[in-house]
Amino acid sequence: MKQVKCAFFDFDNTIAKGDTIYKLLPYTLKRHPLAIFRFVKTLFLGIGYGLHMVSMETLKSSILFPLTLLSEEEQKKFYQDVVVPSYYPHMVEELKKRQEEGCIVFLVTASSEAYMRFNKLPIDVLMGTVTKQVNGHYTSQIVGKNCKGANKCDRINDYLKAHDMAIDYDHSYAYSDSKSDIPMLKMVKNRYRVSLEDGSLSEFIF
Repeated sequence: MKQVKCAFFDFDNTIAKGDTIYKLLPYTLKRHPLAIFRFVKTLFLGIGYGLHMVSMETLKSSILFPLTLLSEEEQKKFYQDVVVPSYYPHMVEELKKRQEEGCIVFLVTASSEAYMRFNKLPIDVLMGTVTKQVNGHYTSQIVGKNCKGANKCDRINDYLKAHDMAIDYDHSYAYSDSKSDIPMLKMVKNRYRVSLEDGSLSEFIF
């Protein structure tokens, strides 16, 4: 098994400022005003999740209702027009830097692969929340689990195992704004927190 240098990056508030799904909802409502009724349903499911009556996957599938409504071209335009301008330039440079150093760069995010696939960032592997495709169109129905917390580690380990690779712990990196990514951060020695205020980097201490 070959040891490889890896760099794991979260996306929301790590590479791009803000939460992508909260940008997708108003974008969708502007183009499909009647989708407000689906939004109301999502609010009720959110209450159910808070009361431990609804699973995260059920809630997330409802939150992702825009995927069912938006065409592939609309999803691509959303990513290019709304998400790309929110990139932290220094974090895009950090991606490039790690790739140039020979790291396998993973973008590991709870954001949906349906629109994240339109990114042109300097990465080697994209791992996002997977949703079902029907006749080639992405829907909101989550396949498997939300790509968050310990599930990120499961996805990474599955990929490494499939490629007969192991993490070079001492020479690998991880970046996130959130404590929910501590399981992923623990997979490497060099861990960085991205500030919610300005995107600045500091050592991630936990």
